[in-house]
Amino acid sequence: MKTMGVIATDDRQLTLIYSSETRVGTHTLSYLQGMEDKIQTIDIAKTEVTGTQWAEIADKLGCKIGDLVDKRVAKVEDTSEFTSVDWVKILQNNSEVLTQPIAIKGNKIKQIENPPNIMNFFDVESAGIEKTMHTEKPIISSKTEDENFK
Repeated sequence: MKTMGVIATDDRQLTLIYSSETRVGTHTLSYLQGMEDKIQTIDIAKTEVTGTQWAEIADKLGCKIGDLVDKRVAKVEDTSEFTSVDWVKILQNNSEVLTQPIAIKGNKIKQIENPPNIMNFFDVESAGIEKTMHTEKPIISSKTEDENFK
């Protein structure tokens, strides 16, 4: 397993931290694969995120490292005595316990609860609907010869 370097915080780069061992992680990644923007993906099942990086991520999200762990998946009953170091070890050794993928772009950071929400985080609009519905009437007629709206 390789160790991850510094987490990018470039406004022109999208970073997704996810686990390929979770459904939400793989589905979230699939939404990004067709994008032309510069994307960095960090699969924590293959790349180790350091304790310092987990601490920085949790701090930016406004939570504790333990909040990034799905306790049901981790099958941990009593966590009252756990330290940040304990939670980091759990994340590093059990990537499937990451509660949700984490998206980073510049100074923006967010956990992605529902895979389609990744598009909103990265300001990608679906078919221009969000962009035009409030200012322009929608196009309901054929724009090309092959389209049929009947």
